[in-house]
Amino acid sequence: MRGASRAPLIALLAAVPLAAAAQDAERIEPADEESRVEQTIVVTGSRISNANLTSPSPVTTVGADQIQTRGTVRVEDMLNTLPQINPSEGAGRANEAAGTANVDLRGLGAERTLVLVDGRRLPYGSPVSAPADLNQIPSMLVERVEVLTGGASAVYGADAVAGVVNFIMKDDYEGLMMDVQVGGYQTANSSDLLERTLREFDQPVPDSTWDGESVDVNLIFGLNGDNGRGNLTGYFNYKKQNEVLQGDRISSACALGFSNGDFTCSGSGTTFPGQFTSFGGGAVPFSFTLDEDGGIRDYNPATDTYNYAPLNHFIRPNERYSFGAMGHYQIHEKVEAYGSLSFMNDITTAQIAPAGNFFQTTTINCDNPLLSPEQVQVICLNNGYSPTAPDLEDRDAPLQIGRRNVEGGGRQNETEHTSFRVLGGFRGDLNNVWSYDVYGQYSQVQYSDKAENFFNLDLVANALEVRIDPETGEPACQVAIDGTDPNCVPYDVFSLDGVTQGALDYIQAPGFREGEVTQEIFSAVMTGDLTDYGMVMPWAETGVQTVFGAEYRDEYLTQSNDALTRNGKLGTARADVAGGVAVYEFFTEVQVPLVENRPGIDELLVTGAYRFSDYYDTTGDQSTYAAGLAYAPVPDYRFRAQYQRATRSPNPLELYAPQSPFEFTLPTGANGLYDPCAGANPAATLEQCARTGVTAAQYGRIPDNPAGQFRNISGGNPDLEVETSDTFTVGVVATPAFVPGLTVSVDYFDITVEDFIGSVPEEQSINQCLTTGDEFFCGLINRGSNGELWASEDAFVIATNLNTGSLETSGVDVAASYGFEIGQYGSIDVSYLATFLSKLDKEPLPGLDVIECAGYFASTNASCGTSKPEYRHNLPVTWNMPWGDASLTATWRHIGSVDLVGATQSNINTTLEERNYLDLFLRASLRENIGFRFGVNNVFDKNPPVSTNVGSAGGSFGNGNTFPQAYDALGRFVFAGVNVEF
Repeated sequence: MRGASRAPLIALLAAVPLAAAAQDAERIEPADEESRVEQTIVVTGSRISNANLTSPSPVTTVGADQIQTRGTVRVEDMLNTLPQINPSEGAGRANEAAGTANVDLRGLGAERTLVLVDGRRLPYGSPVSAPADLNQIPSMLVERVEVLTGGASAVYGADAVAGVVNFIMKDDYEGLMMDVQVGGYQTANSSDLLERTLREFDQPVPDSTWDGESVDVNLIFGLNGDNGRGNLTGYFNYKKQNEVLQGDRISSACALGFSNGDFTCSGSGTTFPGQFTSFGGGAVPFSFTLDEDGGIRDYNPATDTYNYAPLNHFIRPNERYSFGAMGHYQIHEKVEAYGSLSFMNDITTAQIAPAGNFFQTTTINCDNPLLSPEQVQVICLNNGYSPTAPDLEDRDAPLQIGRRNVEGGGRQNETEHTSFRVLGGFRGDLNNVWSYDVYGQYSQVQYSDKAENFFNLDLVANALEVRIDPETGEPACQVAIDGTDPNCVPYDVFSLDGVTQGALDYIQAPGFREGEVTQEIFSAVMTGDLTDYGMVMPWAETGVQTVFGAEYRDEYLTQSNDALTRNGKLGTARADVAGGVAVYEFFTEVQVPLVENRPGIDELLVTGAYRFSDYYDTTGDQSTYAAGLAYAPVPDYRFRAQYQRATRSPNPLELYAPQSPFEFTLPTGANGLYDPCAGANPAATLEQCARTGVTAAQYGRIPDNPAGQFRNISGGNPDLEVETSDTFTVGVVATPAFVPGLTVSVDYFDITVEDFIGSVPEEQSINQCLTTGDEFFCGLINRGSNGELWASEDAFVIATNLNTGSLETSGVDVAASYGFEIGQYGSIDVSYLATFLSKLDKEPLPGLDVIECAGYFASTNASCGTSKPEYRHNLPVTWNMPWGDASLTATWRHIGSVDLVGATQSNINTTLEERNYLDLFLRASLRENIGFRFGVNNVFDKNPPVSTNVGSAGGSFGNGNTFPQAYDALGRFVFAGVNVEF
């Protein structure tokens, strides 16, 4: 089916010129500002193109001017400032970064937000991250962004559970425009608390700095032809972003820990010059490190952990090229051809701390000449293992090594995405009643990931098994002595400066994975204005509007890995993935004006939508629908309400991703440890810990992971069912005539998702097992041979995909704008956009206690994840000056405080305090065709709130002790740009 569908698509695209895919309503020139606003509302959320009718669903619109006000280089940075958006994958993530940028409406997950460009959906972002990649969108060509809250599956199909983000592009440009913007981050790195912490633990304190420079170059050209019958618009964009390391910021210069009511510099037990331990096993348990003279001393977890933070990227370096063209041409009075072409190549490198032996080798041969006599005594002789045992196997003593590869440098993943998207179709009016739109679209995303400075664990094991070569009398690998691998070079971690370049060349290995995403769409839509047929209600002047359509969509992804990566020899195992989702759909819409221009009823209309979908290879048939009502007693006030049933069929990653080890984080307990059963004085009792698999001998001797990172088993589930959601919105829009220039809207939203696809939060599984002993939750926990949940391959918590419980969110959006003249000094425009979040509840499984996330944050996405403040707002004030077409904008951004979900005490580590940011932006025309802009975001250089509980790998998009996608984590951003038009 996929192969057969390409032929008609190619034929269709070959028959039309390159052009933009825009709805008919978007090309109607509004008569005044009021009609422009109403038209904007109707574009996203309905295929009915009558700009005189108003949608019952609220839509937030961000115009091109507002985008420039932020100096946006990355589209996700602009969206993340909107109160309705919850930060997701972006440039501020390093560990396990997908290299994409996502948008997450209402905090329901990026996979539940549908992303459109000119009303057409984008493909999956990559073979490792299904949500659409915003990097494909050229920000300078964006005319406006429309954010529709609530389910819209009846109009647009699956994935619009939380809502829709629709990027409307400039598709009718004439002339030539060049734009260049440069920017960078400046910070004083000032914090008495964090500076004191760094100095106390002998960590470098970063000075005032300027870094993270970026450049954004755009070229846009367009021409009209044949007396206005057609237009061709093209663009080219180049962007470059320099890196910022966590060591360059005072808030992230060390991996924070928390003890005795204050922050500490903590880190990883995989340290340097190393931790050598039996993890509480053996007759005489041990845990030692090397002292300054090369001898051994007891390992101290309070002072000997490795500060992995400084080398981690706080913002990834990135380089991107994109170009494209779009156009339309009136072939006949009833036929307009249109199409578009876009190409993007994006390369980014994610760097995290050096690799190492993360306790992955479990024994050492006691006749190893690299061991000192003292080490032989502690590891071997004290525990009954002899270096002279007759059989070589009997000389192997238990030993697990945690040692960083500081000699090899940070681990790096260079990720490249190359996307191509082409669309072509025909549209027009058949007569005064019916219009049509038929199009085909093909998208492809190529993906590659090159890993450097990782260890091949098999070769590490070879390089640690060292004996005296009888031929040379020198230490040599056992596999070199017996001829199995003559290339092996001993890896001496038992002495200071013992690691050689030859050993690194042997044990380090590159990794590689690649994949592809393809999307094919065929769509046909008929839109009718039935007024001429007499289908007009008795008290209305406008007739019934209707839509009928059909669509076929096929989305497929593949991802393959080299053998080392696939088998987990370089760290986390990355199994190959292949699968797709195909669907046939039929849909309809209707708008019925019931009453117009009557006393007490300026307008009363009802709307409805229905879509039938057949996912014939996966989840089968499903129906989505919507019903709405709009009522305006007088032109100044309009009330609106809508109910929508939406569905989401699981994507290929959720269905087919193989189950493999990954990581999760746990919050800090009252005793300063993460695992409630770890340490000499565990937070949980022996009886409770025994339910999770802890023995009496292990209790009180289980090692905690000082980085708070533990192992899980995650992956897909081919038996997943459909998610369903119900959305209810009700609101009012007021434009009172007695206050000219004032517009206010207030909208209540309530969204409930049932059978949502996710996993049982690992923390929830552990807590439920500890407190209830429930066999289901206890069965998900598998402790290692030493009772831990992180150091052994047999230590993990199962967290694979399943249809879990429910998600529910509700709140109120408030938007207001007011403009007024100030005489000879110009005018003032004031806007206000806020969200009051009253509820965001997650029920992990039916019957379990609900996790309340409104006003909270957590270390994992399976719980609450990134900050969910109860109140956020944006408040820009613009002074339009009477001189030189200039304006000055000051924006106040507010993010409310949040607490750690489930915290039993309140302190600086369990609360992320509120943040208020001030942004300034100046725009002026130097000449008629030359514009200049300058701006500073986060003028007062506010540091982000920090906590040890933000999560990182496999967690909640936390990085550098904070959520860099939610807060201004890098300091003040300063930018300047110039725009020239010809």
